[in-house]
Amino acid sequence: GSNSERTAALNDYLHTYNYHRCHTALEGQPPITRVNNVAGQYI
Repeated sequence: GSNSERTAALNDYLHTYNYHRCHTALEGQPPITRVNNVAGQYI
């Protein structure tokens, strides 16, 4: 594939990995639950 196809696939993978993948070390929660300040959410 092209570089743009790889970039799109990586973005989809990272979203799934960080927001939807259950992690046993986090009691079944996705990694994003451990982030203190999600981008754009700074106080």
